[in-house]
Amino acid sequence: MFEEEGLATTQISLIRLHTERMRPPRALWVPFELGRPLGAPNDPEFQKRVLTSALGLLDAEKGPVLVDFPEDVPKASPDSAEEAATGLVCAIDLPPLPDPEAPKSALGQALLKEVRSLAPWHELAVRKRGRTTVGLSGLDVEVAAKFLAAFLDDQKAPAPRDDMPPGHVLKLAYEDLKAYYGEAITAQPGFATSRGVEDWLFQETVLGQALWTLRDLCLASDDERFHYLGRNSIVPDRQISPSD
Repeated sequence: MFEEEGLATTQISLIRLHTERMRPPRALWVPFELGRPLGAPNDPEFQKRVLTSALGLLDAEKGPVLVDFPEDVPKASPDSAEEAATGLVCAIDLPPLPDPEAPKSALGQALLKEVRSLAPWHELAVRKRGRTTVGLSGLDVEVAAKFLAAFLDDQKAPAPRDDMPPGHVLKLAYEDLKAYYGEAITAQPGFATSRGVEDWLFQETVLGQALWTLRDLCLASDDERFHYLGRNSIVPDRQISPSD
């Protein structure tokens, strides 16, 4: 409506896929955490560069225009709380990552062992916070892990719920597992940003290895519902194409 009346508009986008579908007149996509459209707090010079880039799109007479911001959030100083997110080490010994060439059944067994090893930390997190975001699937977390493991081994494995499509059950199951891991790791001593937790999950855990494998399976699937999950839901874009 503003554009039709001759008033040019611009915006900052945190989810590129949504912006591609909506096709606004002008948008700057930024590779930052959700809730931080200008990057890290207390960095006015960096935030000014983001705003200047977004406003610079007003020079385009018409759209849709979608431009990627060329910088990632600057690394925190060694004394900052942000830096504490690096080098996360679980106080409980997690099982070693299975060999990528091992059968998918071995990956599933390691996943279940890892889920159980994190249970004390997740229980502590729930006690401390008085809440949890785990439970969207309606499945016990071990049942969710077993279903993910079964799906990796056989994409026709029956879902543990028959009141919704298997693809929907699969998505809710792995989202519950992501939440379970995130709550467990942040219950440990020290401070962690969401990016630090995400890097740990996708780069250092069996669940992360399972999710990368699941993404590959879904992308190769002839079922459009699974293919969609592989493209858009399982692994975050910034893990697939990390910024230097």
